[in-house]
Amino acid sequence: MGFLQAKLRALRQNRFLRNVAVLSGGTAIAQILLPFLFMPLLGRLYGPEPKGIYSTYVVITNITQQIACFRYDYAIVVADDDDEAGGTFVLSAVLAVAFSALLALVMWPFTAQFAGILRLDEYGAGNTLWMVPLTTLICGLTTALNYFNVRHEQYKVISGANIIRVCVMLATQITLGYLGAEYWGMIIGQFLSYFFGNFRMVMTLKGRIHRYMFRLDFLKRIAKKYAAYPKYMLPSAMANSLSLSMMGLFIPVHFGQTLNGYYGQINTLLGQPLVLVSNSVSQVFLKGAAVDRHNGEKLSQVFRTVTKWLAILGVLGFGAILLWGDPLIPWFLGEDWALIPQYLKYLVPLFLVRFVVTPLTSSAIALGRQRASMIWQFCLLAVVTLPSLLAFLIPMTFEQYLLAASLPMAGAYIVFYLFCNRIVKNAH
Repeated sequence: MGFLQAKLRALRQNRFLRNVAVLSGGTAIAQILLPFLFMPLLGRLYGPEPKGIYSTYVVITNITQQIACFRYDYAIVVADDDDEAGGTFVLSAVLAVAFSALLALVMWPFTAQFAGILRLDEYGAGNTLWMVPLTTLICGLTTALNYFNVRHEQYKVISGANIIRVCVMLATQITLGYLGAEYWGMIIGQFLSYFFGNFRMVMTLKGRIHRYMFRLDFLKRIAKKYAAYPKYMLPSAMANSLSLSMMGLFIPVHFGQTLNGYYGQINTLLGQPLVLVSNSVSQVFLKGAAVDRHNGEKLSQVFRTVTKWLAILGVLGFGAILLWGDPLIPWFLGEDWALIPQYLKYLVPLFLVRFVVTPLTSSAIALGRQRASMIWQFCLLAVVTLPSLLAFLIPMTFEQYLLAASLPMAGAYIVFYLFCNRIVKNAH
């Protein structure tokens, strides 16, 4: 009994684990518990086709928001001092505004063509593409605010913002769903959630952002000093986002928006409950790795501890979904989603590996291996692109496509995990 108490006391005193608990605790409430409670209602308000259109919108904005800040948002956490961190935040916000405006101008002549390729026009949903620039802007600002709060260890603020965000999204989507808004209800709900969720994080800027940080010469100096982030991390982030989004882009092209709706709902089931907890660990791990990057022994110990606990949580969570998903999912979400268990089993290995590995890839960034990270991301993109392109030449069932795209991706994540483990051991 004394041994167990000593272990629990050591866990409570571990600063890294406390920060993870605060951040992932807010994430758990905001992004797991609340959506889980309302998922049966949302599943009955929005069927596979609206979900598919919404998923296409999410996939596109997930790609564009990676470009918005040109990855200077990552530099906020590892900047040498708070003045540079503030300047990096301002630079990130300015770039997000400029890129979103440019995106709107570029999209304007080709909206109808994009809608046709993605088969959005079959449902009269081509006008949803006009929300992409606005969402790109609000998501870019959200990311910059998030990392600014991580920089100052305002984990409770981030957790509070997550809770506000999900409450606004659920309230809007449910209300508009009852009013018959279909896919627009989901899109507007997501946009408003980011808008209102940012108010709490903005308060952290007070007293930390100053007028001189908006001066052009100051911003140029910041941009030059941290040029490695757009140079290496932007291509890497683009490759990563495309690799994660490739299936969501090609499924509507190959199989239509209905099957894309099933895939989107699987992403909600497998991705939100566990992967978002993984992202919380990633943010805290990035901060800790940046501080301990010259202490190889300490960093390696944290690396092993995070690996162990993520593996345990992943096996328990995904194993439960795999074992009991068949009878429970149709009952839980409604009969419109009865086919989900048939497709879900092909994606579980990928989500499990991604859940464990994704937070630990931050070690490569903290140790200055942006170039290696970029190369791996492009390899990952090539791995998932190949079956997506082969589907144009070789007839595939939906199940065959899911398997052909997901298993090679899982293997690529394992390879990069082994690389990260090696460089952490050699840190000095």
